Amino acid sequence: MLRFTFLLLFLHILVACHSEPPEKHSVPVQAAIARKETGFEGYPYSAVVNPYTQVDVAFRTEGYIDEIPTRRALGEVRILQGGDQVIQGEPLAIVNDEQYRDKVIEAAANVSKAEAARRKADLDYKRASALFATASITAPDYDAAREEYEVSQASVVGAKARLDTAREDLNDTVLRSPLTGIILQRNIEVGTLVHRDTVGFVVADTSRVKVVFNVPDVVLGYTKLGSVVAMRTESLPRKVFTGQVTEVSPEAEERTRVFTITVTVPNPDALLKTGLVMSLVLDRGQVTPNRVVIPLSCLVTQSSVAEGFAVFVLEIEQEVLRAKLRRVIPGPVIGNSIVILHGLSVGDRVVSNGSAQLQDGQAVRVVP
Repeated sequence: MLRFTFLLLFLHILVACHSEPPEKHSVPVQAAIARKETGFEGYPYSAVVNPYTQVDVAFRTEGYIDEIPTRRALGEVRILQGGDQVIQGEPLAIVNDEQYRDKVIEAAANVSKAEAARRKADLDYKRASALFATASITAPDYDAAREEYEVSQASVVGAKARLDTAREDLNDTVLRSPLTGIILQRNIEVGTLVHRDTVGFVVADTSRVKVVFNVPDVVLGYTKLGSVVAMRTESLPRKVFTGQVTEVSPEAEERTRVFTITVTVPNPDALLKTGLVMSLVLDRGQVTPNRVVIPLSCLVTQSSVAEGFAVFVLEIEQEVLRAKLRRVIPGPVIGNSIVILHGLSVGDRVVSNGSAQLQDGQAVRVVP
């Protein structure tokens, strides 16, 4: 009797285990619905954002950096650094100018000395001219007086030129921004010893940017000067930027045989940063029919699936939600989405997150 009781208990436990709802063993996933989209057929490309103008700001004098202007940020004062805005003519760094002030003073004194010598030589020359007219002095004496006067004049010109150079060197101890823009790079600190041609800052004008990409010769007809191009970036997926083709390379790159295209895009709010990658489609002017579009994250690669691409489609089978692996043929990428040319219909529910843990036909449950 006891053995029979244990047997009944065992069968009860076994039935209870098999009667557990499938949801307890289901895998949590997130889902997306295949949507319909109408668009233009074109050639997709990736492009890189470059400043409209970029300048390496170098020193024309040498010495130790005495000062770098400051900015207030995050509640504290700090010296200029990458990302700060500057205006044309604004000081970026100041070199110790003591030696250059001394050179200006010395050059100014030499000018005064040369002008005094010229005045004396002028008087001697005038006197010699009057005496030579009355034959009171010889021709060699007259020539010597005239030569001394001419040399004194040249000395004054040379002394003034050296004074101008000294003043320029003193003025160049202040490194100024050549344009209004943003600092991309700072290469110096207070106390740094700089020399002539040392690059202290890299400054760029990003009020407009150049978006650069390469195309083969068969696409050149769609990138004529003045044509308008729309583009996106993953960092701002809902924003569409529009620019104009302003430069088409006249010759192909020797190794790759592609042509460089430059699109100038207004950037008044500084949303586009240097080095940012943009995606764009060169319009072929052909409207495509309604396309099935899903997020890129839905696509999985399966070596066992023909052509290597598939998605997990959610289907109800015997009142259980299951993920069924289905082969698809992908088309062009549109931002964070991809067109599916074959294998899906509008309204199909596909797994967008969690597919890495799935197997064909596995029970799943959809979570937010």
